[in-house]
Amino acid sequence: MAFSTDSDLTDIIPDILSLGINSFADEHAKAEADIKREIRNRWWSRTGYGGEMDDTLLTDTQWTRANAYLVIWKYAMPQLTNWVEGDRFREMQSFYRDMYSQELEAVFSDGVEYDRDEDGTVSDQEKSIKMIQRLSR
Repeated sequence: MAFSTDSDLTDIIPDILSLGINSFADEHAKAEADIKREIRNRWWSRTGYGGEMDDTLLTDTQWTRANAYLVIWKYAMPQLTNWVEGDRFREMQSFYRDMYSQELEAVFSDGVEYDRDEDGTVSDQEKSIKMIQRLSR
């Protein structure tokens, strides 16, 4: 299951499913894959943990809003726009790209919830990362 669903999109843009596309189910999965790649690149590589990241240990709800913004920006709006200057969907695409970036930064700043010890809860220690390849004085 993806980090977000169409109902998350309608919470943001109530009429999005009445604009000619009835479902963005495939796009939610694509956006989730994009976000997981971003997590691996920006967070996992800095944790100091060995091996591959087990994305089933992430807290899915932490990424719902970012995933929904990404679906809107990267996948929904390009399908809806007619690519002319002043098009509503083109302008919305730019807005939701910024919202996605802000939300992603907020989640990374707050700390990625990753249940490393698989006990069903995410402790503060599991949210913090070890700084590797950094000189401390």
